[in-house]
Order: sequence, then C-alpha cells, then structure tokens
Amino acid sequence: MKKLLLGLIFAGLGAAFVAAGDAAVFDDIGFSADGKTYLFGQYGKTDVNYKPWAEIYTVDVAKNDFVPGGVYKNSSESSNSEMSGKKAYSDLKDKVEWKISKYAASPAGTDTLLYLYEENEKSATDTISFKDFENSTEDKSIFYEVTLVPSYEGKGKNVRSRFYINLVKKDAAGSVVGTWKVGTPDFKRKGITSYRIEKIFGDKSGKSLVFVVQKTLEDDTGTSIRYMVETVRF
Repeated sequence: MKKLLLGLIFAGLGAAFVAAGDAAVFDDIGFSADGKTYLFGQYGKTDVNYKPWAEIYTVDVAKNDFVPGGVYKNSSESSNSEMSGKKAYSDLKDKVEWKISKYAASPAGTDTLLYLYEENEKSATDTISFKDFENSTEDKSIFYEVTLVPSYEGKGKNVRSRFYINLVKKDAAGSVVGTWKVGTPDFKRKGITSYRIEKIFGDKSGKSLVFVVQKTLEDDTGTSIRYMVETVRF
C-alpha cells in the first residue's frame, strides 16, 4: 500500500527535536459502519516556511490501499502562513464532508482501541500481545500477537527502508488459528530511519484491524515524525 505520512507530537519529544523538523496531528475519523473502509486525517505546519497543510485519506481495509479518488489535500503553498494547521484541516474537512459523510465513520472508542504505545514501554520490534475483549465471548477468546519486522539500507536521509507486520491470531488455549503478513515488505521508502506501531484499532465486527505506524523521516529540513497505516480484514 502506498503509505500515509502522518505526524503527531507525542510525549517525550524534546523542543529541540521538534524544531529540527515538523510534526503533525493525527485525526482518527474512524471505520465506516460496515467496517470495510477506514478514514483519517492529518494536519500541521511545514517547518521551513510555516505554511499550514491538511490531508484526509480513505482506505479500503481489505485491499490495504486508498479508495480511488479518496485522498484529499489542501496546498501548503497557497495557504496563509498565519492560519493554523488545525484551521486548514477544519476547512478541508468541511469542503469534502459531502464526499466522506456517506461512510458514517465513527472514531475508535475504548472498546475498539486494542493497543496504544506508551513511552519507553518496549522496543519497536518487541512482540505486542493483547486480547480482543470486544469480540471475545465466554466460550471463545481471541488473542493477537503483533511483531513489526523492519529492514534498512544505508543511513540518515539516504536510507531506504521497508517493513511488514507479522500478525498471529490465537485462541484461549494458545493455538494458532491464523497468520498474516500485513503490509508491503518489498516497498522501499527513502529517508525513513525508524518505524514503530503506535496504535491498533479494531472495528466492532472484529473483522477489520488498522495499525497506525509511526515513521521517523530525515531530509534536508531535519527530522520529522510521520504516520502511516496498514490494514487487514479477516
């Protein structure tokens, strides 16, 4: 899947780090009512000329790719530098509301947020294990094991990197009931020096998962935090 560059200023980033690049805010618009489509947005201001920018993405969960015609962006070059990124995003969302409202998307709640990274909790490649309480029953429990598998060629802004997510589904006895390799392991991204899973969302049916992956981007402007998503539908 062509991945989505998103950013989020998160706890633990020092002021010097943020000043060296730019970071954006991630907005979980949510799953469609049938769980087959996932929507989200991002916004911020560029670090060089402080132009606000905003983007909205519509993802086909089963295909792990954008819905044709479902990517919406404003132009930072034509934006007023005095406008906030939040205002730019609000304007963009209002502009495309007539297109995305048909999905009746709802943001993830506490019942469908399956995992949330906590600072210094574990390394990026440690296996994440959790139970899907929303879709487990007294007779049938669902557990997941998630492992990020990255690879890198080169260093700094010249690095080319890729990754995939190894997903294992288990029952209460620990028996494997399914495995998936989520993502595009052969797709190389220039300048991405690290990856980490930040959040995992599920839809209410238990058939769809979204992995929000933090990316660290290095280029001539400095170091920036971005996000992308990977999706899978059972």
